[in-house]
Amino acid sequence: MNSANLPIIPEKLNPIPVRLNAEAGRPSAVLVGLIAGDDGWQVIMTERAHHLAHHAGQISFPGGKVEGSDASLIDTALREAGEEVALPRDQVEIIGGLNTVVSPAGFIVQPIVGLVAPNIDLIAAPDEVAEILILPLAPLLDPTRHGRETFLRNGTPRDVSLINHDQHHIWGLSASILIDLAGRGEGGILPSKGI
Repeated sequence: MNSANLPIIPEKLNPIPVRLNAEAGRPSAVLVGLIAGDDGWQVIMTERAHHLAHHAGQISFPGGKVEGSDASLIDTALREAGEEVALPRDQVEIIGGLNTVVSPAGFIVQPIVGLVAPNIDLIAAPDEVAEILILPLAPLLDPTRHGRETFLRNGTPRDVSLINHDQHHIWGLSASILIDLAGRGEGGILPSKGI
């Protein structure tokens, strides 16, 4: 795959563990799929279907919980991307991982960064994905758009990451992953863990 002008430095990515500690949460993996486009790098995200039990309607990365048939977290991320957006696994070159994050629903999530072949045809699985979003990466990595927001959940204040985006409300786990990715570029500062 073409990694010219990649906005991150692959050597700054983490090694990807084969498994996660199930005592920390329900093990899961997501694919941070980067595509070299004519106008710069893009990232594959989804708007989750509105009927789902967890994170309905949120902007997220293709991914989900580890299944017994998955040999590794990479297998989980690629299987889920295949199921959710029909991304063939042979069209992805895995280049590394980011810091794990824990969702409020109790999932411990390993983000896995991969380069996706350009001009790929993706198809949303309607039972899981309302819409596939191929978003320009540069604005999402711009630190001037990164922030924190406090909201009440069951009467308790929660502080979460957010990204100021013109069209989509990107917050929580997805924003934390993108902010982590931004820290893997030239001169980037690696963020602390947390959503």
